[in-house]
Amino acid sequence: MTLFVACVLAACLGIIGIIRTARGKSLLPARVAATRHTMADREGTARQVTIALIVGVVVWALTRWPVAGAMAVAVVLLWPKLARSGAIEKRSVAKIEAIANWTESLRDAAASESGLAQALPATMDGAPALLRRPLRNLIDAIDLRTPLPIALADFADEVDDRGADKVVIALSLTAQQQSGNLKRVLTTLAANTRAELEMRRKVLTERNGVRRQSNQVAIGLLALAGLQAVFLRGWVEPYSSVYGQMVLAALAAVYVALLVRLQRLAAPEPHPRFLSGAAALTQAAGREVAQ
Repeated sequence: MTLFVACVLAACLGIIGIIRTARGKSLLPARVAATRHTMADREGTARQVTIALIVGVVVWALTRWPVAGAMAVAVVLLWPKLARSGAIEKRSVAKIEAIANWTESLRDAAASESGLAQALPATMDGAPALLRRPLRNLIDAIDLRTPLPIALADFADEVDDRGADKVVIALSLTAQQQSGNLKRVLTTLAANTRAELEMRRKVLTERNGVRRQSNQVAIGLLALAGLQAVFLRGWVEPYSSVYGQMVLAALAAVYVALLVRLQRLAAPEPHPRFLSGAAALTQAAGREVAQ
């Protein structure tokens, strides 16, 4: 009995280790200062943990396998994080599309207005939803006589996208040169952003197929194992022993690790920004002038 309890505890610790690794944390917990969380985040986390525990208890009761219950808890806790990569990439693509639409709108406004300060407010009414708040803050900053590089840098930081960095550098460079080529520059930027948008859409479609297939395989394996454990008990009776639970714990750890690996393969590549603050904007604009 003591050996059985030890095996169950070892399996639980192994699954906890997999969860911490999937979340990018160290296997050894470190003392960190408590961070502030909103009430919605706390409620969401508490709800997820409660659901995971309930599912774990139900699976344990149905299969009479502690390791199966622990694995069910791990899958419920991991699944939202593993499935989040698709939502992150979809939002990234939507942001690129919003930047392309806004750039085209700014180009059209620049053709009829006398300058950048007058063209920016003209794009506010038809601005995409993802850019309305950052654009409003940018216009307010310009109205308050904030230096243009600072206002544009704050806008880029709020949008937090590489495409917005390109537009901001072009706007800053054009304003510094006073060259009157704002429309031509924005036309080129809009075309480049559209080309990137089409490429990212194709990649998103391909990755969504990989995600669907991996999710179907994962759910199918879980359903098959669950049906056997409940309705075909004779087939899986060897797992009821102490050594069987040890083997099941190893299989469960491999399953979760492969699931995490599949989702990471379908995750979008990071697209780091190259602006961070007004100093970076001034430096980047200076390099463009030098070239």
